[in-house]
Amino acid sequence: MRGARLRAGLTQSRLAEKIGVPQSHISEYEKSKRKVPPAKAEELAAVLHTVAGHFQRRDSI
Repeated sequence: MRGARLRAGLTQSRLAEKIGVPQSHISEYEKSKRKVPPAKAEELAAVLHTVAGHFQRRDSI
C-alpha cells in the first residue's frame, strides 16, 4: 500500500482523510498490523487507482 500511496503523491494523513479513517489506521494497514476491511479496500483502490485485492491479506491455509 505504501508504494501505491507514494506514487499517488499522498501522505498517510491525506489518504486517511480521503477514505474516512484515522491516520493511524493507514500506518497500521501499511505495516500489516490491521486488516483492511473490504469496504475500505474498495475505497483505497479507487483513490489509489488500483484493485481492492492489493489491500486484502490472504491468510495461509
